[in-house]
Amino acid sequence: MVRKSLGFYAAAIALAASLALPPAGASNDPGFEKQWGLHQIGAEAAWARTTGAKVRVGIVDAGIDLAHEDFANRVVAATSCLQSRGDPAKCEGSGQDDVGHGTHVAGIIAANRDNGIGVAGVAPDAELVVAKVADAGGGINIEDANAGIRWVVDQGARVVNLSLGDLLFVRTATFGSRLSDGIEYAWSKGAVPVIASGNSGLFGVGIGSQEYGDIDALVVGATGPDDLVADYSSPTGNAKWALLAPGGASDGDETRKVWSTFWEKDKQNSYAYLAGTSMAAPHVTGAVALLLAQGMSPQDAVQRLLDTADKSVACGADSPTCRGRLDVARATAR
Repeated sequence: MVRKSLGFYAAAIALAASLALPPAGASNDPGFEKQWGLHQIGAEAAWARTTGAKVRVGIVDAGIDLAHEDFANRVVAATSCLQSRGDPAKCEGSGQDDVGHGTHVAGIIAANRDNGIGVAGVAPDAELVVAKVADAGGGINIEDANAGIRWVVDQGARVVNLSLGDLLFVRTATFGSRLSDGIEYAWSKGAVPVIASGNSGLFGVGIGSQEYGDIDALVVGATGPDDLVADYSSPTGNAKWALLAPGGASDGDETRKVWSTFWEKDKQNSYAYLAGTSMAAPHVTGAVALLLAQGMSPQDAVQRLLDTADKSVACGADSPTCRGRLDVARATAR
């Protein structure tokens, strides 16, 4: 019989204890373990380097639940651009969500981390600037969307999330405006636009699943937990900047969708599973915020995400310029 010293047993106990600890950077939020997308992109490793502090993120969507517990101290400005007819000066009133979509998107980007409730965002210390552009039925007028983009940028947003393709429908502008007008305004002002690839042809010439051309925006398709392109995800087409990110599966298993903050009528502090390219884009938006907080320029942040994407994840048919799936751990590593 071999006798082992007390030191041996102490070391063994310490090793066992260390194996039982959560990984470095993991969150104490109870919903964190449901957030498979954060694990997939390496968010825990990224948080050791940057959390997106002081970077303003524009949410151009259905508004957000302004009273939600997971947005405490995150929202710095909010308004409604409904019926603004493309004029950001006419954006006024509340940015309160009454659809749920915008709240879900915002939580993926910047829900408070380590507050012991809810979920964590990709960039949990980023600041949110919110423009409501979708009405209670989920409808969007492109003129209102362009006004919303301009408004959040004028409020200091350095990255703008546009998860518009998964909302119910988009009404065309009365005078031929295109969403690219707002997108190029954002880029010209030093803000990075991020678009959900969504459905084909929603935004007119220059914005659709095949005809993105040289538009200055990151176009994002969706993957499921298996790292395969989701069957609902429109191709990224000829976009010059394209990649994939977790958006959830549509196979009927709720846990394979994306878990995030939500708004429900007559309820407080809701959370829900949703799937769509609308859920993929905010993972990328949060990643841009992390890089900007590290001091990168908009162009460098975009290029860094493309260069460090996981190229082992195939982008699928009709996405020849897509670089792979977002890897924020590699992107934030110096």
